[in-house]
Amino acid sequence: SIIKAEIQHETREVKAIAQAMCQLFTPHQLVTCSMKGATTTTGSPRPSLPAAERNAIIDVIAKTFDKPLVDVKEKMRGCLRRLRLMHK
Repeated sequence: SIIKAEIQHETREVKAIAQAMCQLFTPHQLVTCSMKGATTTTGSPRPSLPAAERNAIIDVIAKTFDKPLVDVKEKMRGCLRRLRLMHK
């Protein structure tokens, strides 16, 4: 898959997540979208990242690094915050 090809030599989980996200999502999506498009405590809700791609990254990273899905989701959320700032 595209994700496995992108992260094949990466040993750091968070770096692998960021690389996969930059490969599958446009800079516009990284700036304007949230993980799931849920309501926020501040401001208006952002649209969701495409679910199929989001879930594919989570699944591949969880299997590759042998981590629970919930941990990968949290790290992906943090990556999205950092990538949003980088692409603004």
